[in-house]
Amino acid sequence: MAFGRAYADCAFAALRAACAAVCVALASPATFAQDAQQPDPSQVNPPNQDAPTQTGSSEPGSFEAGRVPVYDLPSDLSDPLKALQREEPKPETLFEARRQAERAAQLAATLLESEGYYRAEVEPFAEGQNEFSRGVRVTPGPRFSYVSRQIEYLDTPPDETTRVELESLLAPLDAGTPARAQPVIETGDAIVARLRQAGYPDASADPVDALADAETSSVELTFRVRPGLRASFGDLRVTGLVLTNPQFIENLRPWSDGERVTPQKLDEFRGRLAETGLFNSAAVSLDGAGAPDANGLVPRDIDVGLRERERFTISVGASASTSEGLGVDGLWEMRNFTGWGDRLRVTGQVATLERRIGTSYRMPNIGKYGRNLQFAAEVEDFETDAFDQTGANISATIEEQLTPRVRGSLGVEAGFASILDQTARIAGAGRRDVYILSASGTAEYIGVRDILDPQNGIRARVAVEPGYTFGDTEIVFARISGEASIYSDLGTKDFIGALRGRLGIIAGPNGAPPDRLFFAGGGGSVRGYEYQSVSPRDAAGELVGGRSLAEISGEIRWRQSDTLGFVAFLDAGAAGSNVEPPLDSMRLGAGVGLRYYTGFGPLRADIAVPLNKEEGDADFQVYISIGQAF
Repeated sequence: MAFGRAYADCAFAALRAACAAVCVALASPATFAQDAQQPDPSQVNPPNQDAPTQTGSSEPGSFEAGRVPVYDLPSDLSDPLKALQREEPKPETLFEARRQAERAAQLAATLLESEGYYRAEVEPFAEGQNEFSRGVRVTPGPRFSYVSRQIEYLDTPPDETTRVELESLLAPLDAGTPARAQPVIETGDAIVARLRQAGYPDASADPVDALADAETSSVELTFRVRPGLRASFGDLRVTGLVLTNPQFIENLRPWSDGERVTPQKLDEFRGRLAETGLFNSAAVSLDGAGAPDANGLVPRDIDVGLRERERFTISVGASASTSEGLGVDGLWEMRNFTGWGDRLRVTGQVATLERRIGTSYRMPNIGKYGRNLQFAAEVEDFETDAFDQTGANISATIEEQLTPRVRGSLGVEAGFASILDQTARIAGAGRRDVYILSASGTAEYIGVRDILDPQNGIRARVAVEPGYTFGDTEIVFARISGEASIYSDLGTKDFIGALRGRLGIIAGPNGAPPDRLFFAGGGGSVRGYEYQSVSPRDAAGELVGGRSLAEISGEIRWRQSDTLGFVAFLDAGAAGSNVEPPLDSMRLGAGVGLRYYTGFGPLRADIAVPLNKEEGDADFQVYISIGQAF
């Protein structure tokens, strides 16, 4: 790529480098179609070293299979080129050797140009008769650098504050910086993004004017920008509503009247529409620009096109466990009962250890967005090794989205329970009837995208539940618990590491209702042990429940394909009879699992064994359910 004194041959060199990778692929489509997608050379960010080196073999040309050798390449580009090159088969003909050399030469030329070597000369060669060698010779030439950069506004310039902020974005292109393509692309994108954040929704950029001087090996950059007019939010224009009250949509707006338009606010509005669960589709866009107001802002109306989903949902689920037995649960839901996004839900469960039926009514956005009020009622019946209990309760809970990831709630509950403890069951004593008044306060942090299949992030929850029981037992108690989980990919999205910890205590005298006590063991606790079996026992060896809890679990999850995955896990935990966490009596369980991924979440099947098995423990336990274990 020889240069003359003329500037025209090097004009737009930085942008041309960014497009060169596309040209390389188009130059030999039949061959590149067989390759894995090659990285864009302009994405590589090597250290600034200029000593020549080579890739490939140490002799001129190579007869063997492998990467085609490239000679006299700047040393800082050796590893990036290796990442771009593919392993070539041993050439069987001179034509094949020449094609391999040409492919390597195209990659080398693209990489050199993207890194500022605009005068590099790249020569592929191939030779031989019975065996054929090939290679690439490079004369890099000087590395160009930027000597100046500026922003040219092609229409009305933005406000002074924004102009100053845009100038600060040019820092990566200070004089003397190597004329690489990637910083130019990133800076151009950042300029447009910052304009839109500042209230210029129509901001755009023309191609960068890059003027190169071959004699001084320098490049002058001019970013050519069209800011457009600064805009403010106008009226909502909503179409497609049938059941939903238009004012409900108005209340979802995250902006105030007259506030300037930003992409973040529009995205937040789209997210709020999706979170309602009322619509199959929602399209949000700005209308055309109008005349500026007294503040210099152009009011822009927001067009909202909605398509409401069906009002009713019916679902059925099932679970199975060697320790907890079989279970079937169902749900009936009606949305938008009044047109204000409310929800009426009826749930039911029939399982080996418990039966329950409940109903709830939820009203969203009470007084402000993200504040929801829910009333609920439930009838339940338990038959476990530790206790039998039949009861009912009613509750009211108000919850609020405190931050985008933190939700808090406060609730009150009144209930009745007829309880038969295991000790009373053996002694032939009757049930004790208690009335319960309780409150609850919870805070929950959700830093994961998919609750059923989290991959990166943190989840945490803390709950405080004071209560008062009267009737056959009169006590005041408080149940305090905390749980946290952390998820991280292990170098690839196909391998996920997951860790969960849980602690709990019950403050106050003995006598709290059994369903408020802590139990450990089973599919959602310490796998490998029977349901509730890792819990305190009385003198007769019968389960009685605990006043403290400590659990920790770790999993390695491998997603082998789109639909199939495998898991290895280790659980530890126990419930204790005292307030102090039972760290010295924790039991261990380990196992493996299978995951079948569906559109609504993974189906889970785990098999686990107890590692410190005691008399009466089974050799293994099997668990089948929906969603990850935690």
